[in-house]
Amino acid sequence: MSAIAIVHPSDLLGKELRQTIEHRARQWREVRLLSTLESEVGGLTEVAGAAALVTRYEPESLRGASTIYFSGPIAANRPLFADVPSGAIAVVLSPDATADDGEPVVAGVNTEAARPGMILVSPHPAVVLLAHLLHPLRELGVEEVVATVVQPASMAGNPGIEELFEQTRQFVAMTGRRPTEVFGAQLSFNLLPTTADALPFSATLGKVLGGGPRISVQVLQGSVFHSLSASVHVRLTGNPGAQAVRKALAANPCVEVASRPRQLGPIDAAAHEKVLLGAIRKDEGGGVWLWAVMDNLTRGGALNAIEIVEGLQ
Repeated sequence: MSAIAIVHPSDLLGKELRQTIEHRARQWREVRLLSTLESEVGGLTEVAGAAALVTRYEPESLRGASTIYFSGPIAANRPLFADVPSGAIAVVLSPDATADDGEPVVAGVNTEAARPGMILVSPHPAVVLLAHLLHPLRELGVEEVVATVVQPASMAGNPGIEELFEQTRQFVAMTGRRPTEVFGAQLSFNLLPTTADALPFSATLGKVLGGGPRISVQVLQGSVFHSLSASVHVRLTGNPGAQAVRKALAANPCVEVASRPRQLGPIDAAAHEKVLLGAIRKDEGGGVWLWAVMDNLTRGGALNAIEIVEGLQ
């Protein structure tokens, strides 16, 4: 039995993490909810069906904790890494964390890179999604990858969801549009660039995959509430057929072939624990196009973090 600490637990990912721990991580005697953010401190929430209070983080707050999850923005977490007890497992779920903050790990892809006592990073969900698609294809000889990932409003937390909902309401009601604080422009019924493109996705993917081909990644902001979508072009050695690609991907236990691949959309992945694989088609240039969706909070967030820890226990 051990203590688990969740730092900055009140955002959407922190909530998903608490719920997943309740069902997956039974070997704990205590879950501590901690925060350095005034907006969170004193907040009442629940763990395992019981009321729980988010307490103020102090340097000694992590003492005796064997597993520590850092949710929330990376800027709020970086100053706390020095307080992690020796030998504890620390996993960072901040979507804006990079390989400079710790060792990026995608469970089932490079789990062997994780060690107790290290700061481990559960990377941006786009990295998790692409890693699960590219890792099974390495035996087919991946030469080049170009990917466009569309992320949902929930990547911006509750404020992002609330702003998208309000924009949609205003649009349907044909009322005056208010200034947007989260996305900076109308996202409802629209598609926008995103500041996530400033993150080193290609470098992080390369580290997770252990090197490999040239990878170019673009991340756009979509107007769906949950789940990522990815359109991926992969050039493979020997130009194998779509059936060989589908077989390789289906062998990944974290990937599920959709029952209706040509009608697959991000809504189908909401609350789903796997990457859902849609249509695969060859192009005239000798590569293949993949279409896949994944819930950013489950497989792309809480499940990946918890499975990293499970792999060390």
